[in-house]
Amino acid sequence: MFLQTTLMHTVKLEHNDDEVLDPADPQLVVRGSLFIDGHDAGCWEQRRDGTWAAHVRHKEGWIVEASRGALIDRLAREA
Repeated sequence: MFLQTTLMHTVKLEHNDDEVLDPADPQLVVRGSLFIDGHDAGCWEQRRDGTWAAHVRHKEGWIVEASRGALIDRLAREA
């Protein structure tokens, strides 16, 4: 019998200064830096449609979830 353990990573969504937002992009509410296990790992953003998204540097595309908590949970499992 094998037991599968899941390593959960520590995820922090750090808020950047609002001045980094592009006023020409109407989709964004907030954006910031993404830290996984204390290392700068990419960026995140909250969108006006209510979704939260993260781009992890070593992966292609964006990870999109319906809430902040769901995004953090997914990143903690999959990072």
